[in-house]
Amino acid sequence: MTISGPKKRCFKCSKPMQRWGRHPSGKQRWRCTNCETSSVRSRKDNRHKKRLSLFVGWLTSKTTLDDLARQQRVTIKTIERWFSPFWNTPPQPDIRTGVRVLVLDGTSVMKRVCMLLIAGDADNARPVSWMDCSRECYDSWVVFLCDLSWRGVTPEVVVCDAQRGLLKAIREVWPQVKIQRCLIHVVRQACIWLTQNPQTRAGRELLCLVKELTRIQTKRQKRRWVRKFWRWYRRHDTFLKERSYSPSGKWWYTHRRLRGTRSLLKNALPDLFRFVTDPSVPKTSNHVEGGLNARIKELFRCHRGFSLQRKLILAAWYLALRQVQKPTLNVH
Repeated sequence: MTISGPKKRCFKCSKPMQRWGRHPSGKQRWRCTNCETSSVRSRKDNRHKKRLSLFVGWLTSKTTLDDLARQQRVTIKTIERWFSPFWNTPPQPDIRTGVRVLVLDGTSVMKRVCMLLIAGDADNARPVSWMDCSRECYDSWVVFLCDLSWRGVTPEVVVCDAQRGLLKAIREVWPQVKIQRCLIHVVRQACIWLTQNPQTRAGRELLCLVKELTRIQTKRQKRRWVRKFWRWYRRHDTFLKERSYSPSGKWWYTHRRLRGTRSLLKNALPDLFRFVTDPSVPKTSNHVEGGLNARIKELFRCHRGFSLQRKLILAAWYLALRQVQKPTLNVH
């Protein structure tokens, strides 16, 4: 074994250290001639990168701190000390221009306290941007969309669940944009109001029409469905105007849920079938709701007990990773 001149100071006694063979990993080993302590020189930038990689890997997976501590052969307190600097620097979205079809949706981070608004690119199946807010309303959406517009995002089509505040914000920020209402949201809400076993003939016929929506793929099928809907509308118009009266003389429409479903379909009709004329437009917001929101909530369950701030950092790291990862194929 060859011993050369001193190149490093001992971290215990500050005496010069000598080269002392190599570590099994191939790194140079150093030995103190005074206290006989040996060590391997490590670069601070590499150490930071390794700990950041461990932090992000733990945060965006189901691995527990206990499992990670056993893998690294350290204590949980040591892992927490390694991770403490990264809780203060959440990643920011890398917003890219050229988005043609934008998918918008919101998810709850902490019930009645914080919401996360997410925008996704339907063509590349990647998140475009995100923003946390107190609640999903017009004011929050208009701030989020104005930021996207200021950064150069001008989509041709927006796919969304048609929440009232969101629609108002879209028309204000991008007046010329086309809207594709999420088909699944319409079908789901209609089935809730109609139930799976309607008690009236009109309800049973409308339920059949609602279930046919998911099978529409061509222009011919679309025209046929629209004709069926308007025939049903005219045939049961008198029935849906029936009223019920209380002893005091107050009245209300007898079939309120059925009327609500009729209004839902009627109002959604102009923006319900853009995917038929343009196959590149997804008919649902599953890219964001199922591909991103569901995974974020699953990570919240895995890391339950996190504070609100840590939940937001978790979501930010997951979305930042999805911006650079290869997208999945089943996003439409």
